[in-house]
Amino acid sequence: MFNNLLIPIDLSHQEQLPVLIRAALKLANENGSTELNFVYVDDSRIHQGSFSPFDASQSTGRRHDIRDRMVALLRNLVPAGVHYRCHIKEGAIHEQVLEMSSDMTQAAIVLMASRPGLSSYFVGSNAERIVRHSQCSVFVVRE
Repeated sequence: MFNNLLIPIDLSHQEQLPVLIRAALKLANENGSTELNFVYVDDSRIHQGSFSPFDASQSTGRRHDIRDRMVALLRNLVPAGVHYRCHIKEGAIHEQVLEMSSDMTQAAIVLMASRPGLSSYFVGSNAERIVRHSQCSVFVVRE
């Protein structure tokens, strides 16, 4: 069905990965040409006023650590023969996911969303913003 699937992941919720991968594989082309694009968005530097500035080596080291964690997890979860890529972005999660999806052809986004709580009535979730503003199909998997 889709050539590119964008799958935002949260490394602090690794238990969601098998569920996301199963959902994505159901949306993949039957001929095996679909690419799974896993993206982790590091939003830790959005409010830099509360953090000491990182130097370039710390930032590079952090990116390498994140990539190593992603690769190790996905190597064990993505079935053999399925093509996938790991991406790391920095910034607001919803903005980075939307930007990536706009650059892909025949794309869809597959993401996890928790049940809305009281806090989401005041501040919208990333999933909500992605669903609302995406130019491509978005598939939301509930916990």
